[in-house]
Amino acid sequence: MLSIVKGPYLQNPTGHTMTVMWETSYPAISRVDVLHAERIHSGHQGNYKQPVDLFGTFAEESPTRIHQITVEDLEPGTTYYYKVYSQHESDEIESDFYMFKTAAGQGKPFSFTVTSETGGYSGFDSSGGHINQRIFSLMKQYRPDIALFIGDIVNDGKNEEDWNKYFFDPGRDFLVNTPLYSCLGNHEDNASWYYDLFAFPEPKNFYAFHYGDVHFICLDSTDLIRKEDYPHSSGGMSPGNAQYDFLVRELSSSVSKWKIVFFHYPPYVSGGYQVEDLRQLCPVLEKYGVDLVLNSHTIVYERSHPVTEGKVDYDNGIVYVVVGGAGAMPNWLLPKREWHTSQSLAVPHFLQVIVTENRLEIRAIDDDGRLFDQLLIRKNAEGEKDYI
Repeated sequence: MLSIVKGPYLQNPTGHTMTVMWETSYPAISRVDVLHAERIHSGHQGNYKQPVDLFGTFAEESPTRIHQITVEDLEPGTTYYYKVYSQHESDEIESDFYMFKTAAGQGKPFSFTVTSETGGYSGFDSSGGHINQRIFSLMKQYRPDIALFIGDIVNDGKNEEDWNKYFFDPGRDFLVNTPLYSCLGNHEDNASWYYDLFAFPEPKNFYAFHYGDVHFICLDSTDLIRKEDYPHSSGGMSPGNAQYDFLVRELSSSVSKWKIVFFHYPPYVSGGYQVEDLRQLCPVLEKYGVDLVLNSHTIVYERSHPVTEGKVDYDNGIVYVVVGGAGAMPNWLLPKREWHTSQSLAVPHFLQVIVTENRLEIRAIDDDGRLFDQLLIRKNAEGEKDYI
């Protein structure tokens, strides 16, 4: 019997396109129907949107199990309804209606959430609860425009079942209307499923994209620090390395107000599994004015002071945040904090980040919905920063 086994879920939002992906139990010919959303009034229940006339139908050319269809010619910052349809021989299936919103343009405020470690330990806590389900549910309540996952979203990336167990099943209600980006963690193990299931910009293990006034850059730290050499550098963080050269090109040409880089292994954390060799990237990040670096791997929350050249710098430093997300390992924290640590706590959590033209507000929220840390970075027209 034909069924949808993953998704649908959203990828690569721009002002004029959205990519819809899903997986079916058998190869099927498939399409996405997109409808305009009309705001109507419903008395005491207030305003809401409902699907009205058909905007367009977008189809694949041949049967496949993993479906990837890009919807085009959309209007920026606009909400649409969509549903997916698949047919295998005489069997067919269609989804419910879901909503997506096209990307915000330059100068437009938006928000995003960040978490990680939905795989492995974070799938089940000691009392039998599902930490990752609670985190997904809370992120949905904050209605972010996009979501970042900083690796280890599964326990074993080469095990097909893990992708549903730890990520697509617990995250289903969130991912149907929130475009996601992720980086490779060590638990993904550079598995082919990562490349098959996501439509990130090529080559997928490192890439960049723009949203609003932010230039996001994803790196693959599991390639820079390879398994056989961990925790030491594999010798790639210098000119001539594909990722290093990519990073320099992206940053040197960037005209965005804010620059955010994310990768799995943390160069700064006062806990186990700090990977200091990744500080070889810091001179490049500092030279081109990166504002925020997001990491994971150590399953805790930790925010650094603004740092430049290995020192605290409250004029123009980079803030490093370890978002060990959907899990917590208190015994991974060192007995005392290191010099670079501003705030640290071992609780399951996610970040809500709110971006405006001159403000970047970072809020850390635990799996009970409590705010436990926040930072506001303000930037004037000359690029000078205040950290509050």
